[in-house]
Amino acid sequence: MNLLKACAIVVSVSIICTFQGKFAKASSESSGASAENVVLEPITKEMQERAKNYYSEIYPSEQLRALYSDNVGLEKGAGPWQDFYKPVPMQMYWFPSRHYVRPDGTYYDQLLEKYKAEECVKCHEEVTPGIVHDWRKSTHADPRKNSYFSQKTKQIEELLEQELKEVTCSNCHGKDHKELYMPTPDVCGECHPKEVGEYLDEMKYGRPNHVDTFSANVVPPWYPENARQGLITTMFGCDYCHATTEKCDICHTRHRFSAAEGRRPEACISCHMGYDHPDAESYLESKMGIIYHLEGEHWDWEKPLGQMVPGKDYRTPTCQFCHMYQAEGKFTHTTAAKGIWRMGTVPPKSFDFKSSLKAYPYGVKLPPLDYKLDIYSAENKKKREQWIQMCSNCHSPRWARLYLENLDNMMFEQWQLQDRAHLILDEIAAADAFDPPVSERDPYPMGEVLADALGADLLGDAIYNAFKTTGGKIPVYGPILGVYSVFMAGKNNPSYIENLYTDMWFGDKAHAYKGTAHVQQDISWWYGSSMVYKKISAMESEAQRLIRAKEVDKKLLKKGRKGVLGVLGGIIVVAAVVIFGIAAMSRKRKED
Repeated sequence: MNLLKACAIVVSVSIICTFQGKFAKASSESSGASAENVVLEPITKEMQERAKNYYSEIYPSEQLRALYSDNVGLEKGAGPWQDFYKPVPMQMYWFPSRHYVRPDGTYYDQLLEKYKAEECVKCHEEVTPGIVHDWRKSTHADPRKNSYFSQKTKQIEELLEQELKEVTCSNCHGKDHKELYMPTPDVCGECHPKEVGEYLDEMKYGRPNHVDTFSANVVPPWYPENARQGLITTMFGCDYCHATTEKCDICHTRHRFSAAEGRRPEACISCHMGYDHPDAESYLESKMGIIYHLEGEHWDWEKPLGQMVPGKDYRTPTCQFCHMYQAEGKFTHTTAAKGIWRMGTVPPKSFDFKSSLKAYPYGVKLPPLDYKLDIYSAENKKKREQWIQMCSNCHSPRWARLYLENLDNMMFEQWQLQDRAHLILDEIAAADAFDPPVSERDPYPMGEVLADALGADLLGDAIYNAFKTTGGKIPVYGPILGVYSVFMAGKNNPSYIENLYTDMWFGDKAHAYKGTAHVQQDISWWYGSSMVYKKISAMESEAQRLIRAKEVDKKLLKKGRKGVLGVLGGIIVVAAVVIFGIAAMSRKRKED
């Protein structure tokens, strides 16, 4: 009897395990969209060729590639200031095409002797086990883990004309240890040309975009200025996120490279947060973000965005759903395609400025500083309709249109406030009332060489001549180059009131904009508009003090040096008499 019971238990357990195994397999294979439900867009040799020429498209001339993508190791920097600084060693990982240096040394040589080139995984299980464990859970390690990825892998195999049992270290880092390289988008594009091509398409829409971030990082003069002052490591906070030119793994991290991870808001918010672009704070604390917090763990992130049903699969939109959406249910890696106000820092055409902002961009011909924003252009009207179509997945088209108009009105009001603040600095500059005077403080970053480095063709005659004749000792405030005040600190430059202004238009106004755009009322008001008002009041008070001080200086100068010395002499005599009298009284008290 006991034997029969034991056999029954074994049989029952076997049946249960078999059923569970089949169920788990079926569940795994059905996770995400099944192959039957997905029609993959074709990938072609032409797409692959474009992706492999990634850097040639970003930097279309040999001269530009020599500045940005040709590898120079750590011997020089990048961009127009390449000879003014040397990168810190960590930059070889942020910007590998330009700065990567292969490892060497005794320890590395010993590993090469112990393991063959094709034994990458075996070696790294000893050296960096975390990488290997991460990779083993990736689709690279199991390209046919479900029917959807089987179909994707078959498509890639046809493109490569080879079978892919797995994608290993050598596929992305090279087969020869002595020629080791870090994978950049041109490498990823051999298998993923559609995604890299979509990414490159961001350049069509101007800056800001994710492709131009490296040049946007190293071209501004405060970058080499900090290096010149021995402060280049402080720029780490800029370097890491501006590495999106060079790294696909900023969004779907190594070594799992999970598309599911890249679909979650967290993939965006490690960069899109903080002072000048508080997208994370605005989204996560909005009602959309709260719903995501409460329910997101139960959503199927393996499902491609194009197969996601709003309200059923996701109850609320994510960063990716809103910004990767193009039209008619199509999603791409061109996240900049619908940008209208961009970062909110470029003055709009359709506003009657009273301050010197009306002359923006002041003759500058250096992109992206060479235009005013036309939010009512034909292109931006088309983008607006795309937004309305996207928002209409969850809201009525009327609601969506009204909300976008509300955002526009809020932005114009913010520009009205910025115009008022800018006019304050115009008046101080006209009165030469900065304290200390501009002529007595450190110049604008790289100011003494800026004119020669960029030339009149890019700077425009007026700005070129101003820098050339003053050695960079000129006041620069407001969009865009005035933002230097939050990236460096020269001696007495920028001044207190200039910092107030930059905080207002680059930080506080950004909170008003992003809070409104992401429907987070407290970010919009308390961290945005309210702070803008406070900064303007503080600027007006400080401006009065500076103007009065300037008037006092003028009156003193009118008396002449002799008169001033006479006044000072009189003060000294009076002070001496008072001190002598106090001393005499003290002696008399002691005698009494």
